[in-house]
Amino acid sequence: MDEAGEVTEVTTTSSEADEWDARYSEHDRVWSGEPNGALVDEMTGARPGRALDVGCGEGADALWLARQGWAVTALDVSRIALDRAAAHTDPEGTAVTWVLSGLLDADLPAGGFDLVSAQYPALRSTADRAAERALISAVAPGGILLVVHHDMRDADTAREHGFDPDDWVTPGDVAALLDDNWHIDINEVRERSISGGAGAHHTHDVILRAHRLPQPCPSIGHRTANGHSHDRTRYWNHREARWSSTTPTSPPRQ
Repeated sequence: MDEAGEVTEVTTTSSEADEWDARYSEHDRVWSGEPNGALVDEMTGARPGRALDVGCGEGADALWLARQGWAVTALDVSRIALDRAAAHTDPEGTAVTWVLSGLLDADLPAGGFDLVSAQYPALRSTADRAAERALISAVAPGGILLVVHHDMRDADTAREHGFDPDDWVTPGDVAALLDDNWHIDINEVRERSISGGAGAHHTHDVILRAHRLPQPCPSIGHRTANGHSHDRTRYWNHREARWSSTTPTSPPRQ
């Protein structure tokens, strides 16, 4: 772990670093300074471990996770954003490694994190789904993947304002790649409330929370000796670290 407040720089091929630095340089603070509501709602009380914060910006999410006991690796392509984030690092009691890098350049260990959080990530959509696969690959067995983005159902209006949702990775794109090694806990549109900062005008979010199964579960997607499939009637309770029973259509909120 680097010293608190240090930024580790990774050679990056991102063409958007200058664009983000310019955006951050226009204001003393771009975002609200508060952790994102979906992250707080979904992860409060969860057992801490190793967390990856993708596109951490000015660091509010990473610092909140660290104060909950998580060991956090926080990525962003903007040096200005990371310098601001690192300046708020408490040298005692918070474990954050700030990394100047894009997701695809970071050389992340497969299965290296108990939580991968991507809150409104600016990840380019590509034909090979590289960003989505990188997010999924980074989650450890039993770990959680949390991807949140603004609800862009009115795509035509977004395009009128110069933003094409099809150019960017969405929670739905990630969910489409999850196989039987995963259980989707939440995949929904939810109202959001925020006090200020860029993006405060968005009123709804799309939230995907899923967890990677810690081991093959005979009740999920496997055949019995007589050739019949089991019902999907169990899910991994990450907070309690055990299998729990539920109905296929109504997994309990954790």
